[in-house]
Amino acid sequence: MINTKWILPLAFAGGLTFPAIAFLLPGDAATETQSQVQDPKDAPKDTPKKKDKTLKLGSVLPKKLALPDFDGKSHSFDDLRGKVVIVHFWSHRCPAERHANPIFRDMEKLYKDSKDVVIVGICSNQPELGEEPKEGADYKKLYGDLRKKVKAEKLNHLMLVDHGNKVSSLFAARSTPHCFVFDKKGKLRYSGALDNDPRGRKGKEATNYLVDTAKALLADKQPEVTNTKPYG
Repeated sequence: MINTKWILPLAFAGGLTFPAIAFLLPGDAATETQSQVQDPKDAPKDTPKKKDKTLKLGSVLPKKLALPDFDGKSHSFDDLRGKVVIVHFWSHRCPAERHANPIFRDMEKLYKDSKDVVIVGICSNQPELGEEPKEGADYKKLYGDLRKKVKAEKLNHLMLVDHGNKVSSLFAARSTPHCFVFDKKGKLRYSGALDNDPRGRKGKEATNYLVDTAKALLADKQPEVTNTKPYG
């Protein structure tokens, strides 16, 4: 019988860190005697593993889903019902954000006076976040690099932190910026890329999928594009 060891590396993909597939490696060989062989009828039945639930198009955000901001204040997505919610996963050091940040600044201006659209950024890159703060932590001393980048990029929309990838796993977010748009009832209506211009060459000719989706939803129409491949 061959002994085995599980090795669980971490995979880094476009700004988000997730557990990777485990690799099975051979260990020391051992001799198996007849007495060590388990009778098949005595073997325990396999218990099916529950698959992690992820949001699909048409899924509704779970009630009580909440994340803290850089200062530790909790923000509930349920409080955003009644608004079109644009969500993007963000990293302060992902190269793709050099293209995305100016676009989000323009979107902030577009929706500055809107009571119907809100933009939410989520930071899920665990090395960027560091250890999850303990009760009583001084939040002013935390997330220094993230704070500096947000200030330098002049991003003024809500930024939340996702320790343990709880929300990024729910969203199945795999890169930055991976973007999502929810309608006023909290239903997922778009998932994918920010635009169709990842190299930033199209300028004003580029299609901003988030703005187009929000425009359709505000007009009570079905978005023309509901799913694209995210980049980052």
